[in-house]
Amino acid sequence: MYNNQNQGNQTITGKELSYLSDTLKNEELLAKLCVQGAANSQSQSLKQTLSQLSQERLQNVSILMNTLQQQSGITH
Repeated sequence: MYNNQNQGNQTITGKELSYLSDTLKNEELLAKLCVQGAANSQSQSLKQTLSQLSQERLQNVSILMNTLQQQSGITH
């Protein structure tokens, strides 16, 4: 999908950074909605499914943040 000719010196463009920012916001929103849905659900199986989905979304946020930090050299 993405082929960088100069793989030793990859930089994130402004457009890619904007895309990643939107993706992070979306993943966080989905996680919050899943948590809210699990809290309001009467069905135990639905609660479990939504809880699992929220964990997956939060894991995606963590992966995206780690990748961004590695690409930019940022550490906390």
